[in-house]
Parts: sequence; structure tokens; C-alpha cells
Amino acid sequence: MSAPDGLPRRAFLLFRVDDRLLHGQVALGWGGPLGALAYLLADDRLASDSDAKMLYAAAAPPGCVVRVVPVAEAEDGAGLDPARTILLVRGVVEAAALLRNGVPGPLNLGGLHGHAGARALLPYLYLTVVEERLLGDLAREGYAVHAQDLPGSPRHPLSRIPGFTGGGAA
Repeated sequence: MSAPDGLPRRAFLLFRVDDRLLHGQVALGWGGPLGALAYLLADDRLASDSDAKMLYAAAAPPGCVVRVVPVAEAEDGAGLDPARTILLVRGVVEAAALLRNGVPGPLNLGGLHGHAGARALLPYLYLTVVEERLLGDLAREGYAVHAQDLPGSPRHPLSRIPGFTGGGAA
């Protein structure tokens, strides 16, 4: 999909689903090796909480920019250079909305921990049937999605995640 100026949108340095958003594993484990200069947190609840925004800003390495915006406002990069920015969303639904609205992938599933109705597929990846179905739909629509907790760890395409059914029967 194109940006407002008609040019193709540039991919983010990393587009990641992580229920904790910005924390040490993201900032140091991903941000350092990738050379991130900015973190864009797309979260509707967090965007309206100034105290929480300050806490997340403190989690970033020195000199890095942290911007928190509602999910819909992340589509244009919120004024940050995507090539130097890690985009973080809390859940699969938010990631799917951004992908379908033109934010380039690939999508990294990196930290979806235990939550209601979810089952463990990897130590860092718990999904509900609804989330599996949505991810399966994204894959069938041609979006690249994989699970990987850290840059040096194995990258698991959806089709190779043990037990992943795409929402069908296990």
C-alpha cells in the first residue's frame, strides 16, 4: 500500500507483537543489534495515559525516541523514520489492522504470554483459537508472519510452529 504521497510505505526495522510492548528484551535484545533509534508503541489505552508513557520512555536506551500513539495513528509512522524504528503492538488484532491498512511486514510474534483461552505453542507464544485463525487468515492473504523471541534464536514461520493450526482443528 502507498503512503499519503503515493510512494510505497517503507518497512519498519522490526514490526513486533509483544504484550509487554517495550522492555529490556526488546530494547537491548532487538534494538541494539538492529541499531534502532526509535520505538513506536501503538496502543490505544497507553496513548491516553501520560504517566505510563513516561515509564515506557524510561525503558528505552539513552538517545532513543519513544513515541506512543493510538493504533490507527501508527500507520504513517508518527513522524519517525521507519528504517530506524521498531513498531510495537500489544496484540494480534492490532497487528492485523495495521498490516491490512498498509503497514509493511514481516510481522514478528515475539512475546504473547499466557492469557485467557490461550495455549502455549512456544515458550513465548500463547495464542487463542481466534488469534490463530486471524494469523492463519493473514498468512493466506500473503502477509509474512513468523515467531522469534530474539535475533539469534530460530525464526519460526507460522507453518512450522508446532501445533499451529491457523484456527482449524489441532
